[in-house]
Amino acid sequence: MRPGLRGWGFTLILSALWGAWSGCGPKAVPRTGWQGWQRDTVFHARFFQLWHGEGRRMLLTFGPGGTADTTGIFVVGKAGDGGAAPRGAVVLEHPLARVALWSTTHASFLSALGRAEAVVGCAYTKRLRDPQVAALARAGKVAEIAMADGLDRERMLQLAPEALFTYPYGTEGKSDALGSLPAVPIAEYLEPAPLGRAEWVRAFGLLMGDEGRAREVFNGIAARYEAAKASVPREETAPAVFFGSSWKGTWSVPAGNSYMAHLIADAGGRYLFADRPAAGNVDIGLETVLTAGAQARLWGRILELDRPVTKADVAGDDHRVLALPVFGGPGVFYGNSTESDLFGQAALEPDAVLKDLIGIFRPAMAMGRKPVYFTPLQ
Repeated sequence: MRPGLRGWGFTLILSALWGAWSGCGPKAVPRTGWQGWQRDTVFHARFFQLWHGEGRRMLLTFGPGGTADTTGIFVVGKAGDGGAAPRGAVVLEHPLARVALWSTTHASFLSALGRAEAVVGCAYTKRLRDPQVAALARAGKVAEIAMADGLDRERMLQLAPEALFTYPYGTEGKSDALGSLPAVPIAEYLEPAPLGRAEWVRAFGLLMGDEGRAREVFNGIAARYEAAKASVPREETAPAVFFGSSWKGTWSVPAGNSYMAHLIADAGGRYLFADRPAAGNVDIGLETVLTAGAQARLWGRILELDRPVTKADVAGDDHRVLALPVFGGPGVFYGNSTESDLFGQAALEPDAVLKDLIGIFRPAMAMGRKPVYFTPLQ
């Protein structure tokens, strides 16, 4: 499981790590060996590219700096099947059949492709939320690869995976830590567009040799999402939405160009901080919280609680926030990561997330549908 609530646009952890990530400096894509390669269309995702050339396939992955921050080049296909691979590329002679995961959130992408059995190792297996990979772990078919101080390299050597799916930061993906084992940095959580996050299934599909199925999966997701978005009556006045989190008295909200801001807008809401684009979270003072919150018809938050959620939880246990008008009505909602897989399966079900929000913003449109990821607080 990826630590914290990273990727939803309002976590303190993401703000803290942003400087460390970008401080490594951008690394542009090298141009040697690109003859004969052609770029495929990627519709929504910004942090990977797909290429093809003379019977071979190629995946480029990027870090927080975007296309100026290349984190990996992976060519699938034997050298004799085509021309030269670009300089710095990792060449995989055949699609991956055995993989290890440094994040439990990646399991859902493999299950969506019908490739759960390809996972032979995973960090923090007890936190797996994907039903298929979790069942394999309970059956002893997916080994634990995390230790208290990081990656269990000896265990990894025994498992003999063909690649480790990891993050575009940290030490687990470094060559000196993994030897000859390729590390594939996955950055789906950086995608600001909900469909961009889901489109990473195509990157997994290329590496696993399941591109046809990946396209079908993604096309279905996109069709359902666009249909849900189109169902919202745009002629109505959009309800004002506050969405944020607090930690030790400090409030943080998603930037105006974030994943959550996109979802709120697509669900027909007016996000109160839509005019504040940023690379990470936006920290705001209590005065701003109270001033903006006084306008809100809806107030939401993501939590991680193993008990029933209360309005005080959503208000950050602050009596001044709890006294705002919105907390006296039915407009309070939450997502609880202990109840639903907000950081894994939700990436592949943005249509379900969107329908949850639509039903909360306009209860008449819920039509008895049971929420999956976001729930109105009764």
